[in-house]
Amino acid sequence: MKVKPREVILKNRKLVTLRSATSGDAENLLHHLTVTHTESYKNLNQTAAFWKNFSISDEEKILMEFETSKNKFMLVAEFDGRIVGGLGFVGHQAEFLRRTANIGMSIQKEFCNSGLGTAMMSYMLELGREFGFHRVELTVRTYNLPGIKLYEKSGFRRVGLLKDTALIDGQYVDEFSYQIILGE
Repeated sequence: MKVKPREVILKNRKLVTLRSATSGDAENLLHHLTVTHTESYKNLNQTAAFWKNFSISDEEKILMEFETSKNKFMLVAEFDGRIVGGLGFVGHQAEFLRRTANIGMSIQKEFCNSGLGTAMMSYMLELGREFGFHRVELTVRTYNLPGIKLYEKSGFRRVGLLKDTALIDGQYVDEFSYQIILGE
């Protein structure tokens, strides 16, 4: 799904554009993912090396799927020609779950605490409602306090604890499960 671009002025006075990712963003998005997965790898699901070795043509294919899909979108935050934030919104395929989506996001450290996360979450929730979704879910590592604060501030409610969800640096880590009902 494609979304209408939205300009946002952050706390640091930087002007960022929130927009749909396109297949032409593949190289820029892979760079962003490499940066964020280097800065915050313990909060995410892949290593920086994974993204560094991911092919541009494969990323283009994935982004084309997002562009043409009826139940998912990839929102990017662009500043000065580079992607500094990303949010994937993926609706479930199963018939009875089609009004539920799962999200994941990443923001470069340079833009943390600037209001970018809040702006991205707010726009995503607005788009979710506009596209007819009822429920949005996410998971977050239990030690990712800035992420937890952002999600709770955005209206998400903690609904569970998932034990030993990922093996990072030789240790299993837990995640919280969060959801928001878009009509409440």
